[in-house]
Amino acid sequence: MNKKAQFALRLQNIIFYILFLTIIGLLAWLGKTYHKGYDLTRNQQNSLHESTQKLLQNLKQPLKFVAYVPDDATVHSGLKKLISKYQKVKKDTQLEFVNPELDPQRAKADGIEYSGQLLIKLGDKSETVNTVEEQVIANVLQRLSRKKVRQVIFIEGHGERSPYDEKSSGLSKFTKIMENKGFKFQPHNLLHTQSIPKNISFVVIAAPAKDYLDGEVKILKDYLKQGGNLLWLNEPGGLFGLDDLEQQLGLEIQEGTLVDANQALQDMLGIKHPAVIAIIDYGDSELTKDLAAHTLFPFSTAIIKDESITDSNWKYQPILTTLPTSWLETGEIQGNVKYDDDSDRPGPLDIAQLLTRQKTESKKQQRVLVIGDSNFLLNSFIGQGSNLELASNLFNWLSDDDELLSVKAIRAPDSSLDLAGWALYGSALYFLLILPIGLVLIGTIRWIRRRKR
Repeated sequence: MNKKAQFALRLQNIIFYILFLTIIGLLAWLGKTYHKGYDLTRNQQNSLHESTQKLLQNLKQPLKFVAYVPDDATVHSGLKKLISKYQKVKKDTQLEFVNPELDPQRAKADGIEYSGQLLIKLGDKSETVNTVEEQVIANVLQRLSRKKVRQVIFIEGHGERSPYDEKSSGLSKFTKIMENKGFKFQPHNLLHTQSIPKNISFVVIAAPAKDYLDGEVKILKDYLKQGGNLLWLNEPGGLFGLDDLEQQLGLEIQEGTLVDANQALQDMLGIKHPAVIAIIDYGDSELTKDLAAHTLFPFSTAIIKDESITDSNWKYQPILTTLPTSWLETGEIQGNVKYDDDSDRPGPLDIAQLLTRQKTESKKQQRVLVIGDSNFLLNSFIGQGSNLELASNLFNWLSDDDELLSVKAIRAPDSSLDLAGWALYGSALYFLLILPIGLVLIGTIRWIRRRKR
């Protein structure tokens, strides 16, 4: 090998090392500048819930977390890791650490009572929390994202459902969840006040059991004429004096109870009564299109548009349509209920109607929702299927918070175990019979062997 070849080889090696070190440096720079991670855990337990991600994407104002904690590197590292989940979705999310012992004046100004609290700031609004649980933070963000507190009144005095009744027939579970999301609920007696407040989001008529007075009906009709939003939950058994309200809305609330003869579906969902209607197919309504599971409506009735009214300026959209195997039973629901061609009405039928029209004094819509059932909101049913998600969507829609319709309640992962029938019986047989007998036999054999020694 001559000198020229040796020089060329050395130059080649030098260029190789320069390029190699350059590539290593570029890779280090890329790794420090750009981050891309993948959560391969079951149920994405190391990532934010899909609902929280949608909520963050809808937030227009900058988000900031102020952690009032001691100067502890371990605590700071854990909080940085937690808040980084939010920063991945919403880039303008900031995290600041403040030692409340070193800056007591700022802690007092922010309403901090003790070390370990977290201040969440969205724009010029803020709220303090004592935990970093995702559901708690999501509820705070929903409250802060609302322009104002959503005040909802429940009409009372006629046997309606109570928003604070903790019995199985009450609505306390649902109203407590919605209060955490920025709603306030107030029972309202028309006979005492003779009016409806103007600073409310909407009115709820929740399944009355006694007749309304003519004066009370007039107040409700005037409220609708003035552009108020309304949620009317009516069950089988009559209108209880609200016939004029039904006519004003251009609807026909049917007499009878919806039943379904789909025994296979009832067995699959654990339904033990034919009058518990399961909705599994949803249309293109913005209130139902994101529902992932079925919804249950016990002892409901059908609602249709009154075709005889042609001068109505309402726009109608039926939702929550039953299966073809259902029908409207006009007789008593006892024993083996069967369809009667002469008196019953065949399905599919609509349980609810959406009504909208443009308000004359503003660009907003007037919104009315009439549902032939209130039981799906009860404490005993609100946790079934997608009942909670549907109910949350209804209240957000009536409050004009359309951007929150896609935000679902966060459920704990791996909270239920679904087994096939054979696996369930096999597990029961093993743990309740085979395993105890086996342990007794092993203990007996060891005892006998020791006795023989």
